[in-house]
Amino acid sequence: MADLPLQEGDTLVPAQLSPCVGGLVRTWTESGTRLWSVPDDASGAVLVAAQGTGVLARSVRAEDRYRETALLNEETGTLVLSPRFPDRSPDEELSFRSSALQLAPAGAARPDAREEFARAINQAVRHVAATFEFLVIEVGGWDAPFEPYAFFALHVDEEGRQLSTVEVSPVPQGSELWRPHVRGGAPGVSVSAPVSAEAIDGATFYLADAVSGLDLLPWDVAFTFGVRPR
Repeated sequence: MADLPLQEGDTLVPAQLSPCVGGLVRTWTESGTRLWSVPDDASGAVLVAAQGTGVLARSVRAEDRYRETALLNEETGTLVLSPRFPDRSPDEELSFRSSALQLAPAGAARPDAREEFARAINQAVRHVAATFEFLVIEVGGWDAPFEPYAFFALHVDEEGRQLSTVEVSPVPQGSELWRPHVRGGAPGVSVSAPVSAEAIDGATFYLADAVSGLDLLPWDVAFTFGVRPR
């Protein structure tokens, strides 16, 4: 493990993470939730670059569903990022390369938070498209409900077509993007398209708009990654 800004006796607890956007990130621990400001330096950039890419440690959300998790010193605001898998050296020894950043009490979000949220979603969408996982954007927290949610995955339908699908429940309110796809009486709404680079990137806009239409902020949600049967 790399040198970390920790002292003897420091207590680290598992913390689920919201997307880090607009200079803010929310953590959820067993003792509660807190919104933090993230340093505008290389350590903050590491968090932004790592989220949604499959490299951060994960905790179990439900069977075959996982969320990215870090270790947090709640008193000092030190957040330790650990990798999901260890490195293997030439002599076959395993080692972990952890890094830390110093969080601060939350200030105002930067004006580009909406654009950064879309980039964070796109980063996660591209990751699950490449790994054949699925992505669920849900309310954060260790005991969070499973609805509302926004779901993305690539899959093969009964006719053998490869499709990119986004599904949301309940129906997002006030969304012009989703309105054409809503069917009366349906508990949710979905949209599918043949798999292509454009469809995968386009899913980003549907997911981001769904979160807004569910009256959620970027720091209210966590990304859940699931394993799809092949």
